[in-house]
Amino acid sequence: MAIRSRKPQEGGSPEKIIPPLGWLFLIAGILLRIWAYKIPWFGLYCLLFSNLSILLCVMCWIYWGVINRKEIARLIADKENNNSGFKLNIVNSPVMKDFLFQAKAIAPDPYDPRYQQFPSVEQTKKGLKIEAIGNLRQWLLSDSFRDNLESFLNQHGYDVTVQNANYKSDGWVYYTLIRGIKSDRLRF
Repeated sequence: MAIRSRKPQEGGSPEKIIPPLGWLFLIAGILLRIWAYKIPWFGLYCLLFSNLSILLCVMCWIYWGVINRKEIARLIADKENNNSGFKLNIVNSPVMKDFLFQAKAIAPDPYDPRYQQFPSVEQTKKGLKIEAIGNLRQWLLSDSFRDNLESFLNQHGYDVTVQNANYKSDGWVYYTLIRGIKSDRLRF
C-alpha cells in the first residue's frame, strides 16, 4: 500500500521549521516571564505574552510529536527495554522452528532416519544464539543463512540487522543484532 507524504514546499517543510520554532517560543516565554517582574508597569502584558508563547511552544512540540509518532514509539520501546537488547518473542514460537526447517538448519537424527534434530534457539542480551548441532556450524556462520535470518526477522516485524555471527567453544553460534538500516539500502 502506498504511503502518503507531503509534497516538498518552496519555503521549507514544516517538519524542519516547527521544532526550532517551538524552542524559540520557549526561550521567548521564559525571557518575557523574567522581564515581567523587572518592569512593573508593563508586567501584566509580559506575563500574558509569556503564557501565549509557552502555549505556542507546547503546540509546536505536539505537532512535531504527531508527525514523528513512529520514532517516539520506538524510543519509548527502547527505554522500556532499558537498552538491554531486543525483545524477540518469535524465538520461542513454532514459527522459528518452521524457519529453521526451511533454512535447512537441521541435522538428521542419528538414531532414527525418520526424524530430524532442530537446534535450540535462545535470546541473548545483544541478539540471539543457535546451537551448532551436528555439522551445522559452517552453515550457521555462512552469509546466506545470516541473510535468511535477517529477512525472517524483518518479515515478522523486527526491524533488525544481523551485524555478525561468531562461534564460541560452548557449541553455540551467537548473532549480534542492531537496529535496522533500511534507509542505507537501495530500493527498487
